[in-house]
Amino acid sequence: MKPSKLFFLIICLMGAVLFFGCGGRGGSGGPGGSGAEYSLQVTVAPAGAGQVLLDPPGGKYRKNTEVALIPQAGDGYEFSGWAGPHGDQVVVKYGRWTIAMNGNKQLTATFTEVKANQVAAPTASPLGGKVTAGTEIILTTSTEGATVYYTVDGTAPTRGSTVYSDMQKPVVPAGGMTLKAFAVKEGMEDSNVATFVYTTYQVQPVEQVTHDLNGIVFKMRKAPGGLTFPFGMFDEETTIDYAYWIGETEVTYELWSEVYNWATAETRGDGRYYFQHGGQAGSYYEAAGPTQPVTEISWRDAVVWCNALTEYHNAENGTNWACVYIDSDGNPIRDSCDDNGDVCDNATVSPTAKGFRLPASKEWELAARYIDGNDWLPWNHASGDLSGPCYGSETISTKVGDYVWYAENSVGTYPFPVTHPVAEKESNPFGLFDMSGNVWEFCFDQHWYKNEEVDVIMRVRRGGDVWSSVGTYSLLVSYENSVEPYIGTATYGFRFVRTE
Repeated sequence: MKPSKLFFLIICLMGAVLFFGCGGRGGSGGPGGSGAEYSLQVTVAPAGAGQVLLDPPGGKYRKNTEVALIPQAGDGYEFSGWAGPHGDQVVVKYGRWTIAMNGNKQLTATFTEVKANQVAAPTASPLGGKVTAGTEIILTTSTEGATVYYTVDGTAPTRGSTVYSDMQKPVVPAGGMTLKAFAVKEGMEDSNVATFVYTTYQVQPVEQVTHDLNGIVFKMRKAPGGLTFPFGMFDEETTIDYAYWIGETEVTYELWSEVYNWATAETRGDGRYYFQHGGQAGSYYEAAGPTQPVTEISWRDAVVWCNALTEYHNAENGTNWACVYIDSDGNPIRDSCDDNGDVCDNATVSPTAKGFRLPASKEWELAARYIDGNDWLPWNHASGDLSGPCYGSETISTKVGDYVWYAENSVGTYPFPVTHPVAEKESNPFGLFDMSGNVWEFCFDQHWYKNEEVDVIMRVRRGGDVWSSVGTYSLLVSYENSVEPYIGTATYGFRFVRTE
């Protein structure tokens, strides 16, 4: 069941209204269902001064849900801050006030009266919260022609404080700061003082390695071991205790073909590889180049190709990495044809092998949700887009297209979406491209869905494709879709990983 439209919480008259939802984000494949639920109580002071919107809507939430709080001032008021028993737990994330529902919460949104002839208080961007050291803060006021004064040491600003300008913006130092600002204009009463609190974090560099395979270069990024992160649409925490490398891009047709041609050569004799599908460059609707993602390959093809990549890399670079996918006799699986389908579907993962392989679903999600190793992208975002959700809200992000090829921006010569060369959009914070959109990406995991029409083990695909739209699950960093292991389409592809 999709979440209902954003529920407006009107806080008026008595000034203290308790808002309860109707069961959270539930339904097959979606966030919700059974589990601990906590209530969020929001009041306004003074009574009738404004309202607070909650996103997701409701008032009851599963454990660890991050709720965005959107204060809206009534006429003659402006929002000033949070109070109440848990007011100090409200933090700024992605430009919005948020609170984590790890227990029942009670908040008070405080508003300050603005007189008829008073300057509007300054607002800041970023609003507060965790930022990198050196971040410049932009201060604005809605009163045209007003001058803003500010301090960065927590003291009250005066007309003798620093004057804000494009050449004199406050800069967050290492360790953070408390910024206070007010605005003045001749003939008007000075504004109320606005306070913005910033803390800093150090962006952990993501290690990169470059591989060369007969002149074709591909790059991978390293996920360090021991990271704990929210996994799935219920935001259940999980930890990956080992380090692994993951490809920066989806496998290109150029790389696929190089490995395919080497692996299927008759001169390989007993070590020759066989594939059910030969693959193609991106969509088949129009001409595509070598840097398009490979498509029209199945999950089985991808598994076998990863073994081939391992052996080719060993031959070209002198490595001695073992193939990951082996049969019941301990031999590398080299055949993805339908008559060998059962062997592929029941592949054993060699626990000590260091060769290339498909990502586990959790490995894929860690890399998709990564921000800095401490903060993680919320469940309802597209990978890379910190500005806002692409599902479950009326405030859908307008930045999705900066990171994602999806239905709304992928129409080609024909009147329907087509795939695009890899790495044309911005990367996510981990340094990976196209984790949401372009083509669906296979993961090794079994999917819980059982297709009653076919007797096969369903597998996981993630990230969505160019046919996916905002407002659906497909592009979400938290969503696992299913796929038959033998099916290949023009929007199915993959990227690979390797255990450190």
